[in-house]
Amino acid sequence: MMDAAFPVTARTRMRRKAKRATYDRAAIHAILDEALVASVAVVIDGRPHVQPMIHCRIGDRLILHGHGTNRLLAAIGGGGEACINVFLLDALAIARKIEDHSMLYRSATIYGRGQVIADEAEKLAVMEQVFASLVGSGRFSLLPPLVPGYLGGTMVVAVSIEEAVGKVNDEVDTSGGLDRIWSGLIPTHLQFGQPVADARTAAEGLEPDQQLTAYSRTRT
Repeated sequence: MMDAAFPVTARTRMRRKAKRATYDRAAIHAILDEALVASVAVVIDGRPHVQPMIHCRIGDRLILHGHGTNRLLAAIGGGGEACINVFLLDALAIARKIEDHSMLYRSATIYGRGQVIADEAEKLAVMEQVFASLVGSGRFSLLPPLVPGYLGGTMVVAVSIEEAVGKVNDEVDTSGGLDRIWSGLIPTHLQFGQPVADARTAAEGLEPDQQLTAYSRTRT
């Protein structure tokens, strides 16, 4: 049984504004699950590299995938340690003093080592979960199966979430500054429009299913 919180380590201990830190496993998982893109960093030949990647969390593993020749993935899959961050902007904080302007946000940073998933059956099962995480669980079964050998050119890496810290700023101090100057929040969220059919779909007169028309990744 997993602990309810990640351990606090020298790297994850937040020293400035420590009240914004969270080590709660469920809270960090929720941030990782809502985010669409992760910034993945690793050291290759003594130099730092970072790349945005689609990710999917399965338990306490973060799944990354890309072309079979991807150097960053190869470094992580070979046992290199990765630092991965996701960031969700919730609002711009508009204050009455220049220095008090800020953002409301949620972020999560994890550290862990990767391992290449080589077994074809496991790779397919994992990529099905990645697909479901991105566009929903109902679509995979509607589509023809992958062409045999397709996943052979795809590298799939599982990064064990060994250390993790979340950072949440959900309040702003508006007590300072002058009177009669507007202050408050400008909420932000990732907005998805209604699905737009391509020419072939429009000619066939097909309507998108409810899962696509209601697509959202924003927390309730």
